[in-house]
Amino acid sequence: MGVRWLSRQCSTVLYEFATACDENPDVIGWATQADSVLIECKLTRSDFLRDAGKTVRRNPCTGMGRRRYYLCPAEVIQIKDLPPKWGLLWVSGKQIAVKREARGHPERNLVAEVRFLSTMLRRAQIRIGERPLSEWLRGENRFEASRGIPPNHSRKTRVLIRHAKSGPGA
Repeated sequence: MGVRWLSRQCSTVLYEFATACDENPDVIGWATQADSVLIECKLTRSDFLRDAGKTVRRNPCTGMGRRRYYLCPAEVIQIKDLPPKWGLLWVSGKQIAVKREARGHPERNLVAEVRFLSTMLRRAQIRIGERPLSEWLRGENRFEASRGIPPNHSRKTRVLIRHAKSGPGA
């Protein structure tokens, strides 16, 4: 349910992935202007209380997500129980009610977010046609080739040669 709710706000949403990062969010998404939103899903109060002991909860600047929410069945977590700046989402049936909006953590761990995204891209091994995404992103795609634009790796080679010739003793 958190994925569906977050998909209405964010263009990219990832969920339930385990990585080598210090934090493995249940749901995380990115909206415009690099605004990241994290959702931690808790089914029981004891699960919520255990979560408070995590390093990333005790030191908020090490956690992911500029806006952070807990998602739980109605009444499991109360607003008074929330850490500062966290929002609260209650699930009732197939509906999600925003009990408190997240107020934002500008000191979030951007490095952890980038590592998390990098891990997801590596796992996805997305392909565009016959080529891996990494080659396509470097410009080695059919569209550029059809327009007579050389792939980026050719340009890198020329730049390296040019620098080598312009060095001392050239």
